[in-house]
Amino acid sequence: MKAEKPVPELDKEPNAPHPRQTFSFVGHDAEEAAFAEALRGGRMHHAWLLAGPKGLGKATLAYRVARAALGARRIGPRPLDVDPEDPIARRVMALSHPDLFVLRRGLNDRGKPRREIAVDEARELGHFFALAPSEGGMRVAIVDAVDDLNRNAANAILKTLEEPPARSILMLVCHAPGAILPTIRSRCRRLALRTLSDADVKQASGADAGIVALAKGRPGRAIALKAQGVDTAGADPKRAHSEIARGASAALLGDLYDKMSGEPFEKLAGVLELAGEWTRAAGVEQGGEQWAEAWSALETLRGEAEGLDMDPRHALARAAGVLDRAGASRR
Repeated sequence: MKAEKPVPELDKEPNAPHPRQTFSFVGHDAEEAAFAEALRGGRMHHAWLLAGPKGLGKATLAYRVARAALGARRIGPRPLDVDPEDPIARRVMALSHPDLFVLRRGLNDRGKPRREIAVDEARELGHFFALAPSEGGMRVAIVDAVDDLNRNAANAILKTLEEPPARSILMLVCHAPGAILPTIRSRCRRLALRTLSDADVKQASGADAGIVALAKGRPGRAIALKAQGVDTAGADPKRAHSEIARGASAALLGDLYDKMSGEPFEKLAGVLELAGEWTRAAGVEQGGEQWAEAWSALETLRGEAEGLDMDPRHALARAAGVLDRAGASRR
């Protein structure tokens, strides 16, 4: 009998462990200490906005807080280290703890990734907090990520923020704080995570120097690139800009895709994310609206490819066209 493939989790990097399965943590000492002190002193704010670029460790930190807040046995040198074999830690890892709620994008009726978190899903958060803690302690919810909420879902979350229940913690993972509702930002304690040093990224990911350079201070990004077997030479921004400038984007993207490991939609997402990073870097180095437009077009394409189950080769051809048009202005 053919084994069924595991259901993809959209709040993790391809081929990498989920943040809730990660017990080691590198960097962000002050941010972790702030949470630990609030827990120890009984002055825990009801809502936290964990802000910063994707791949910094925001969700990993949120699950560390959740395990500690729910009572997992502390062990280890860092303030939020817990015993991975503790029953509470194991139930958090299995998403089976009754006092933990995770709001994230899921799959639609056709088994394809949803492009956003809908209002009906967001309302479940209010239902969760309306109940008393099952085990007499705290109730903890993680939204990963608040960027994925549609407008109605964001308003549903806002109602919970306006009327916070006792003994509750809500952690909002946010990749772009400027894009979310100001009323959500104003009701949260904001904790901004910064990029790490290359040494810390290497320690966290075990990646080589080429991967670390591509990750640009984001350990989660390094773990994902390493897991996908990214060709660091082919993905190097300087080489990519050179290939784009001479109209060779199709070959560049196709080669990267063919050398990656993982499911087709994961490989496609990885290539499109790299392409987006190239356009951002080109915009900084060269200026010009064409690179901002290219980045926006690639982001739109990423959403369409994911939501519509687009053929990867078709999506790569469209992405190559976007890059070639942007690069044509330099030729």
